[in-house]
Amino acid sequence: MTDFTSPQSGRNSANDVPTLLRLPVQYWKQSLAGILVVLAAAGGYALYGVYQKGQVEKAENELGTIVTTKAGAERLAALEGLARTAPAGAKDGIHLEMAKTAQELGDFAKAAAAWEAVSKSAPAGMKTVAGLGYATALSKSGQDAKAVEVLEGLAVSAPKAFTMTVDRQLATTAEAAGQWQKALAAYERMKTGGNVQNAGFIDARIADMKAKAAAGAKTNG
Repeated sequence: MTDFTSPQSGRNSANDVPTLLRLPVQYWKQSLAGILVVLAAAGGYALYGVYQKGQVEKAENELGTIVTTKAGAERLAALEGLARTAPAGAKDGIHLEMAKTAQELGDFAKAAAAWEAVSKSAPAGMKTVAGLGYATALSKSGQDAKAVEVLEGLAVSAPKAFTMTVDRQLATTAEAAGQWQKALAAYERMKTGGNVQNAGFIDARIADMKAKAAAGAKTNG
């Protein structure tokens, strides 16, 4: 009679369990710890999102209070203080109000800085509007050449709906800066683009820019 030992239920040794099945058993504590870390991180991120939303709402409420209760230089100072502490999600609205207030006060340097801040962070359409505001403030603060640089960038990146507006501002700003060739190019784009109500005026400016550019070339030669 052959003697043998039959396996008994529930008494298998660890070696009787295939390796791939043993791994989850051996490392279940580590796996659970990893899952808990992920869940904790996700929960922390969610809480952070709620916190950020609350901070944005708080800043927006404070912005509304400043706009309705303060005016002039006092408003601008309060807005500058709020902009330093507000979360990113609220800054565009604050900077827009700063630009408007600074322009009303004739402080075009601060207006330019506020417009520039918006132009860097706002959505695509608003970037163009902010860029135009930035260029206007630069020009009014006596920085026509820098304003031309900003407008040249907009001429490349702005949506088609803004093309005529950008070229019109670029033409007049380049002319103010004495950059006749750039002004000429902008006026000619306006004419080529069509839908110009004052075609006679555009033709006159083109002729004038050509004459000034030619004169400048002779002087430099």
